[in-house]
Amino acid sequence: MRKGHVLVLTLVLLIIVSIFVVAILTNLSAYVKRVSLQNAKNLSHLGAHNLLQLSVAFLKPSFSGVRGVVLPWVNGNVSSNVGWWDRFKNWLFSQSDGDFWRNFFQRVNENRYFDLSAVNKFNEALASFGLSGSTVVVPITGTYMVGGNPYSVLVVSRNSVGKMESYALAVLAIDFLNKYAYFTERETRPGGGKIYFVTRDLIDGPMRSNDTINIWGNPIFRSTVEVGDVNIVSGSPSFEMGWKRLIQQDIEDYNMTKIKQNYANDLEALVKPMNQFVTSDAESGIKLNLKGKTIQVGNNTRTAQKLIVEFKSAQGQGADHFIRVLVEYRQGYTTGIDNLFTIKPREGAQQITIHGENARKWLDLTGIIPGNPSEYNKDVDFNGVLMSDLTIALTNRSNNDKPMYVDGRYTIYSKENVEIYDHIVYEDFRDLFPYNRIDGIVVDNNLVERMKNATRTDFLNIVADKYVLVKEKQRNLKITASIYSFDQSFQVEGYDQGSPAGQLTIFGSLMQYYRGPVGTFSGDRIQTGYYKNYIYDYKILEGISAIGTPAKREGFVLLAIRGIY
Repeated sequence: MRKGHVLVLTLVLLIIVSIFVVAILTNLSAYVKRVSLQNAKNLSHLGAHNLLQLSVAFLKPSFSGVRGVVLPWVNGNVSSNVGWWDRFKNWLFSQSDGDFWRNFFQRVNENRYFDLSAVNKFNEALASFGLSGSTVVVPITGTYMVGGNPYSVLVVSRNSVGKMESYALAVLAIDFLNKYAYFTERETRPGGGKIYFVTRDLIDGPMRSNDTINIWGNPIFRSTVEVGDVNIVSGSPSFEMGWKRLIQQDIEDYNMTKIKQNYANDLEALVKPMNQFVTSDAESGIKLNLKGKTIQVGNNTRTAQKLIVEFKSAQGQGADHFIRVLVEYRQGYTTGIDNLFTIKPREGAQQITIHGENARKWLDLTGIIPGNPSEYNKDVDFNGVLMSDLTIALTNRSNNDKPMYVDGRYTIYSKENVEIYDHIVYEDFRDLFPYNRIDGIVVDNNLVERMKNATRTDFLNIVADKYVLVKEKQRNLKITASIYSFDQSFQVEGYDQGSPAGQLTIFGSLMQYYRGPVGTFSGDRIQTGYYKNYIYDYKILEGISAIGTPAKREGFVLLAIRGIY
């Protein structure tokens, strides 16, 4: 072979090798770059979630039970003040579930926010964990606000590594007790008497008992069940989602006695005595401490015995809905009733009417209300909370034995007992339960679905330190409310007497210290009282509530969590 040919061949080989080496190096460089970007992406994503967890830990003490999420909120547009906020929203809305979040943001108040980077201890914690980034909290206004503090919030954390940016978000809500359809501290009555779940009993919602539940028959549990244990005496209960045994720490975290003590203290910040309520323009509830109170009417002395609360709403649109409060008194050997006040809507606001001279005496308004009018009217900002140290009777006194339709959102709290005499139904459900047919209606699966899917604005909490008592056994009784008995139980007076009263429906939730009886049974048959039909109001988990809903301090419920990267 000629020398020239060897040189050409060598050059060709060198060129081929060079191209091959360049290709390897180029691909290797691209691979390294991709790996580097992926690592940065992973680190950014991990950093955002770690930052979110740390942020939630810092925010936990701000979850203040019935007082809402208490933070030093900044009045200002978050988009204008947080440089990355609009990028976060646009990225979130472009995701596969973007339509859901776009609708969700209609309930987010972007004109108030809290930036955790303003907290020095938070920044120090970030540095100690080797984290960087920022976290912003915004209120969700689809729920009630207490003095500007929301019951639920959106928390968004941002982290970046190089040019890679990631976000993590969480939706947190106050840890209300009514996240359970049914909750008890104990399943036995004082003295040791057990209460059983029996055939035809239905718990359609999350259930919890810190004790062992007892079963005799074939009850149905349609949602999660968290209990100390299960004691099946006979029958085949249906746990459609299984059941979980609680550990001791779980039980201690939800101690009813501790929650009650915190609740009474927290609620004081949300109410005023009537002589302060009618002279204030601030949003507030009403505190009526009438235990042992007397007034003089002529030569007679009247002593307060019981508070009477009547919900009322007009037919049709409910434009004349109101709450009326009266006092039952003892005068010598007789009893009587004085009308105290009514609150009803008026031209987009609320108006209280004080009914006469006796009402002014009971409410310590003598000298505060000018002149001596038979009725005194004033515009007020009533937050729906009524608190009293007397037993409270919920009864339709104006139209005996007819249902009461609750139009609005209220918390009725007695430091004694609450007594129930009539059906209590949300105005939202009036068409489902007309007053002239309600006794004969048995709530079946179809009706339950219509209740769950109805458009809702009404809500009621019935709270007692002692008993919540059904005093009159209306046929197929309906109660739409969240019910709480901190020290005693919810039960039916005369549960073991008379003929069966049919179905007892509670649409909402039920919390009680120990489980109270509502009827008696023999085998699979109800002998007296009611069989249970407890339906959870899932709108609670969507944020519907009322000011004064009992809650666990420094506790929150994680409603959603998501990463974006």
